[in-house]
Amino acid sequence: MTRRPARDARVAAALASLGLLLLSGCYGSLPAASDIARADLPDSAADAEQAPDAPPDAEVADTDAVSGPDADVASDGDAGLDGAADTDLGPDSDAAADLEVAPPGPCDKDQPGLTRTVVVPQGETLFFDGDDYLAFWGADHPCEVVLGKKPAGAQSQIEGTHPAQRLTLDRAGTWEIYRGPDTIVLDVSADALTPDTFLNYNYSPTSPLALAGGDIWVASPVSNAVQRVRVAGDTVELGELVPTGSWPTALAADDDLGFMVVAQTGRDTIGFIDLETRRVFDAIRVGNEPAGLALDTTPTGELAVWVALSGEDRVVRVELDQGGAISASVDVGRDPRAMVLDAAQRKLFVASLVSSNAHPRGPLQEAPLGPEDSQDIAIIDADAGTLVGYVPDVGTIIRGIALDPVHPKRLIAGVSHSDNTIMGVDASKHPISHGLAIIDIDPESPTAWTVIQQVDLDHQESSSGPAPSPFTIQATPAGDLLLVTLSAGAAILMLDPETYAEVGRIPTGSDPRGLLTTGGRLYTYAWLDNQLESWTIPTVHSPADLAHSALSVGADPTPLEIKQGQRMFNDASFSARGEFSCNNCHIDALTDGLVWDLLADGPVNTIAFRNVGGTSPFLWGGQLPTLFDFSREVLKLVGAEASGSQMELLTLYMQSVTAPPNPFTEPGGRLDAAGVAGRELFQTPVEEGGGGCAECHSGPLLTNRSLEDGKTEGVKTDVPSLYGAYDTGPWGRQGQWTTLESMVAFAADFTKSTLDDEELAALTAYVREQPSESLYLTSSTPLADSAHVWYETPIELTFSDVLAPGQVDAFNFFRLDGDPDASTQTLVPGAWTVSGRFARFAPTEPLALDTRYSIQVDGTLEGRFGSGLGLPLEIAYETGGLPGLDVSGQWNVKLFVTQFGQGITVTMALIQSTGGQVTGVVVENFNEASIDHIEGVVDGDVLALDPFIVNSQIGPFPVENGVIIDMQDTDGDGFGDKGEGTTSVTALGDTYDVVFTFTRKALPQGVDAP
Repeated sequence: MTRRPARDARVAAALASLGLLLLSGCYGSLPAASDIARADLPDSAADAEQAPDAPPDAEVADTDAVSGPDADVASDGDAGLDGAADTDLGPDSDAAADLEVAPPGPCDKDQPGLTRTVVVPQGETLFFDGDDYLAFWGADHPCEVVLGKKPAGAQSQIEGTHPAQRLTLDRAGTWEIYRGPDTIVLDVSADALTPDTFLNYNYSPTSPLALAGGDIWVASPVSNAVQRVRVAGDTVELGELVPTGSWPTALAADDDLGFMVVAQTGRDTIGFIDLETRRVFDAIRVGNEPAGLALDTTPTGELAVWVALSGEDRVVRVELDQGGAISASVDVGRDPRAMVLDAAQRKLFVASLVSSNAHPRGPLQEAPLGPEDSQDIAIIDADAGTLVGYVPDVGTIIRGIALDPVHPKRLIAGVSHSDNTIMGVDASKHPISHGLAIIDIDPESPTAWTVIQQVDLDHQESSSGPAPSPFTIQATPAGDLLLVTLSAGAAILMLDPETYAEVGRIPTGSDPRGLLTTGGRLYTYAWLDNQLESWTIPTVHSPADLAHSALSVGADPTPLEIKQGQRMFNDASFSARGEFSCNNCHIDALTDGLVWDLLADGPVNTIAFRNVGGTSPFLWGGQLPTLFDFSREVLKLVGAEASGSQMELLTLYMQSVTAPPNPFTEPGGRLDAAGVAGRELFQTPVEEGGGGCAECHSGPLLTNRSLEDGKTEGVKTDVPSLYGAYDTGPWGRQGQWTTLESMVAFAADFTKSTLDDEELAALTAYVREQPSESLYLTSSTPLADSAHVWYETPIELTFSDVLAPGQVDAFNFFRLDGDPDASTQTLVPGAWTVSGRFARFAPTEPLALDTRYSIQVDGTLEGRFGSGLGLPLEIAYETGGLPGLDVSGQWNVKLFVTQFGQGITVTMALIQSTGGQVTGVVVENFNEASIDHIEGVVDGDVLALDPFIVNSQIGPFPVENGVIIDMQDTDGDGFGDKGEGTTSVTALGDTYDVVFTFTRKALPQGVDAP
């Protein structure tokens, strides 16, 4: 393989060792092309280096692309070890007659083999010792892989030696590879990523901006690409969009290096982009979910990159001068992402994103964690590759760290503090705050490796308001301002670098991450808007005089509705006071690792949202039938004022989050030997010697979706799904178990099984490997078991992987008539289409109002890699009527008891779906009375509330008959403005007439009054 000349000897050595020449070091080296006999290759290997449409027998101009493990001679005149040319033995030679014909081996090309076409996105690297794209080969195939054909202009070769070979697909078109008798056609596509094939693993960028070769580079995780942006003075324009491995989240570059390193989080690899050809030329595996990068040049000149493995709680050092060898591996705190290298002290600081150490785990834990358990920021000796210790008590969530530009022996961390000691958490309790932690890193100081100052960015005297989720930290070139992006605050903070007092704020787009300066301008990446934004570099004298520009980057395939929901999820302005977003507790739709006391559910462990769509009912106590009902909890917890359409967008986003490929399984999600043994124990009843787990954890997503007397005493618990459980600790309703092993052991004891240690280990392996080869539903519209659904709601199912072609007959749509327990089914006329992960139904005629329907899927449905649904699937729902107005927003509601001549008043927040379903909570109580929540429906101009309970000083008053409220839209904006209704309440042995009066207090957030 040849590449451009390196600019100096150091760059040449680095490029050669990383595969720009034949890779050496830990991967060994490939045989030279001149040592490879064409006769040892499959016939079509002669197509190497030709365009996809070259004829099979075309002449080969360059044989570098082909190789074989048993090659003799590639051309006449090549000499063997004894200096003589090899001689081909013809069929009539005496030597040939004396030879016994050996039985064919597994790598013999004449054996029956597999022929298959595999679609792969451009920029991916295939690993031939086990890869999901090539799952049919498993992880221990005995034969070497040979490259037989590649598109014109492709430069990649197979790197490494068998079994650790790999191939980076740097050009779109048709490639062919051969393995023994198998022929695999790789259909490499530059546009394989579409809204229908998009898988939302929900990884977010850590350090998405880099400056290299005079250009700005932007990692676009959702695009599976890195965007080049050309810089000309103070202006920029789009350059190439470089396809990479899945979900690039971090970049590291050095102009002297000649290439850029990219963390490809969705593929567990780091890739290398040639800055001149602007293509990924190689990638290596480093471990689960690489998320942070830090380049390191040692005092003796060796070049390496530190990689934070967020999925392994570990960092590794990759030697770039030694073929990508991993020379150090250090265990650190939970979910490491942000890193900074102090080159002067040779110390690497690694922040735990989800440290959860600032507070106890809530009312169930008697005391805070001790310093020995507080692993907030790891301190690593960069030369020895060993852990020195930790900085404790930094914050609950640590998003960014940087060396202090004014005080070089200080470290600055952007933190959020979660106070989960509060009883009955809601938005009025201020459960989350934000700031900077100033850390002494002078080893000679008596306060070394401790926090010496906490800066309250929300409430310090100079603050202009909440500063939610501080992320990237960097000084201006002049050093007169310290800049901090607020990822949930859509702003860049400008601080005095000496006092950390706020000087001003620069408004940005959604979720700004990364900072760099060049050409007199400041840049950040508003990644949820796909915008590279820039301003004139601010100064302390004129921070407000900033010329702004924005450039759209990447090729985001995220469906618009999902993206809109994600922006709300990550935006603190969606909360009552702008203090925190949903993402503060459900970080990247996972968990903060804390137990919170929620009024509806008691003290409970934060729930992750991966694969949540098919796990109704919701909350640990199962109080919420559908995800739309979860909307009212959002109203209470963050104090949002939302419309039903906004909450439907939020619901779509929550459903879209899908578990990434399980790092513990074999290629394609196949269970390993321990997982197979564990599955048997999982499914076998206790009385037959098994674990008895399937009694509750059965069906799709391994939950029976029912309330059970579970492992938490005294309460019934909604059986949780086990898909992705490996990544959602601590475990249990109240976070009782800090390891998966301890949770499984307790569960086995709970079922009264008698499993021994070996069997428990196998059972744990099975749980850890979920989801394995299962295909499952991640999202549906309408939601399962939902009522009052708008009759024109799109009928759409989304699965965990791209579906195999030709399966449209697996889907049916029925109308249900008669009694719900004995319904008759009538097939609804219409057409199903299957595209990517989606199955959609278009009825020939509009659906009927107030009618039950059922979506049914055969259990034979399969994904592209062979995953299977396994069990039939049904999503039943009911359409509603035609709402004449929308009651979403806040209301002052007066309950007047006629016999008493008095009543109570509450402020209630309502959300209405498109089809008229209403859910709501009381956000402010008066007169010592309260209502937990209400449900109902709007039909025409009538709001019909279901039965509910009013809690008062003298006891509960059940409103057993519900209430019919006649609503009025007085200003014609489509939103109800007032309403009144009467019902009767029986309490204390008497019946009372109660008049309900609704008066609008506020429209939903983002809706302007006429």
